[in-house]
Amino acid sequence: MSQRSNVRRTLSIDTKGQDPYEESYIANGDVFIKDNVAINASGIAIRNNPKKFSLKYEELRVGEMIGRGSSSIVLNGVHGPTNTPVALKIINLFDRSKREQLIREIVTLYDAQCPNLITFYGAFYREGSITIALEYMDGGSLANVLAQVGPIPERVLANMAFQILWGLAYLKHDKRVHRDLKPSNLLINSRGEVKVTDFGVSAELQNSIAMCGTFVGTFKYMSPERIRNLPYSYASDIWSLGLVLMECATGRYPFHEHNNCIEVAQTILDAEIPDLPKGFSIEFCDFLKQCLHKNPDARLPAEVLLGSPWLLQYGATSPELATEHVYNWIRRITEGDA
Repeated sequence: MSQRSNVRRTLSIDTKGQDPYEESYIANGDVFIKDNVAINASGIAIRNNPKKFSLKYEELRVGEMIGRGSSSIVLNGVHGPTNTPVALKIINLFDRSKREQLIREIVTLYDAQCPNLITFYGAFYREGSITIALEYMDGGSLANVLAQVGPIPERVLANMAFQILWGLAYLKHDKRVHRDLKPSNLLINSRGEVKVTDFGVSAELQNSIAMCGTFVGTFKYMSPERIRNLPYSYASDIWSLGLVLMECATGRYPFHEHNNCIEVAQTILDAEIPDLPKGFSIEFCDFLKQCLHKNPDARLPAEVLLGSPWLLQYGATSPELATEHVYNWIRRITEGDA
């Protein structure tokens, strides 16, 4: 039985005869309602969606803080009834933008069936805050890996890249753009799985539109079209991935770093794309070039990049094989032979 099914329960939310979905936002002592999402003290449901999650504060053993963001804190914990490790993301609801990010994250993950997106276990509303229970990744983020291990070997990075692309291809199939891809939003566990997380700024692309009209995310990994406030789509995530992979390979952010957003943005717009130092394969260099075209129309999409020669060269041909190869690297590191 999967962890997801272990934690899943039946939920029925009583809104006392109201049609709260007509309201933009309702929160009282019993229930939080926003758009089609309703969360109470015992779980979450989405209108017209048969899947429901039950989760209560009393079922959790809460541990220490493992992360802090602009809109939340993250604690580790254990779901007592199933003994499942979880990451508990706690969001204060007073800020409207944080409520919007909360709903986007929940909607993105609620029905997701992808091994390379973080698993959603449920949510509950308590004392003016929403707590989301997500899969706990015991290896932390790729930012942690870079800080603790240093640059990631190319053969390993190819297998990590395959898993990230698998997640991005799934998001594209679901008509979603992540918009904030960076090392700290890519998590790894001791089984060798790499997963995309933090969907608070992801945006759904409806069939009728081919752009995201908002300007959010992290400047350092932001694509040129986003910086220019031009229409952008899935190719924006591919640009971010290219920068992430180059940083993971070398241990350094590719462009010259500045202390303010304006200078960072200007550098991304004006500077030439840095070349990898000697020692990397031609296939890897070509792969990065396909990601880092300043013209988004020239970037290859995730589903094409999944079959690139660079990934094939290192045996990254399926999520299972890619996971196995990363796991073998982790095992060698823990045994002192990277």
